[in-house]
Amino acid sequence: MRALVFDAFNGAGGDMIVASLIDLTLTEKDLERIVESLGLEIEFNVKRVNVKGIVSKRVEVKCKKIEREFKEVIEIINASNLSDDVKKSSIEIFEIIAKAEARVHGCKYDEALFHEIGCDDAIFDVVCSVIGLNRFAKKGFKFYANPIRVGSGFVEFSHGKYPVPAPATLEILKNSNLEVVFDGEGELLTPTASAILSYYCEGTLKYPFKVKEISYGAGSRDTEVPNVLRLIVGEVVMHDSIAVIETNVDDVSGELIGFALNELQRINGVLDVGVFQYIGKKCRPSILIRVISKLSDAEEVSKEIMKLTGSLGVRIIPIYHRVLADREIKDKEIELDGEKFKVRVKYSKPYFSHVKPEFEDVVKIAKVLNKPVLDVYRSIVARLEDADSEW
Repeated sequence: MRALVFDAFNGAGGDMIVASLIDLTLTEKDLERIVESLGLEIEFNVKRVNVKGIVSKRVEVKCKKIEREFKEVIEIINASNLSDDVKKSSIEIFEIIAKAEARVHGCKYDEALFHEIGCDDAIFDVVCSVIGLNRFAKKGFKFYANPIRVGSGFVEFSHGKYPVPAPATLEILKNSNLEVVFDGEGELLTPTASAILSYYCEGTLKYPFKVKEISYGAGSRDTEVPNVLRLIVGEVVMHDSIAVIETNVDDVSGELIGFALNELQRINGVLDVGVFQYIGKKCRPSILIRVISKLSDAEEVSKEIMKLTGSLGVRIIPIYHRVLADREIKDKEIELDGEKFKVRVKYSKPYFSHVKPEFEDVVKIAKVLNKPVLDVYRSIVARLEDADSEW
């Protein structure tokens, strides 16, 4: 599995996330196109800087300070020519912020008033981050974050003086998988960055990790610890412990074998069941029942096999481990011959992308359209592979 780890050892801001993506999945040309597409009144400059000995990128943005309501920000995003997936993710990130603000101030989230977060630079940070991270996602990357240092002391903004982390930031963290450390100089984690990271990151990476690339995004603060966000790109080998469980039977009817297979497939921890015919002892036609299960469930599965088949002995063969492809199942809407259908789709991304529509759904669609199943299958796969352009 490909993985991207945000190492916010001294906090994170939206500008630091964008800067860390420069030269990986974002270019300065991308940033220009984003500003133009959104119609933002800002000036930005990408610099290569040295922050206490660490060579980093910094994105400096100049713009007017504007207060906007949540719905105004959404209108700006929807009016752009960005792709639908970028609009969707950007709006959902601002929705995270709006709901946090609403809980703090006691109002409806769609009526939330953004102060600093409503400015053009915040919209710029969110949309740039979404485009850069979505490009990683399309390559099969999963996102994680090491425990984030949030800072200490107090911060002053439009509502007055508040403890760090700011109330909205803390609300966002409450509903995320992020882990934090309450330490550091001043406000180190902004609401914008916390919303972006909480939207994408699955929490702390628990698997061994092979580092491939490192990128640093610099902030604007001068702190004792370098004010940079470290972005680590690498790979994880996903695996789990399994066992192969086998038994030979030569005195059980076909009805009982069929019943046993159905029952075994329903047992928690069973991953696969197979049956193989062969000629056994005394030249008897025999059946080899082979079950793959999680190693922790192997003993219980063995007992069930003996109970279902009458076998007097079952072999448990431990396997070194099983390497897993990163996979997920999504419901997709497909249009064929002018009609819309819903189909479940399995996505796997080991070192390449593989898309597989659920066969039962394909058969249903083929019957409705009165077309060969293979033709419908190929048409669905072609549409799935062509879906979702970057822009």
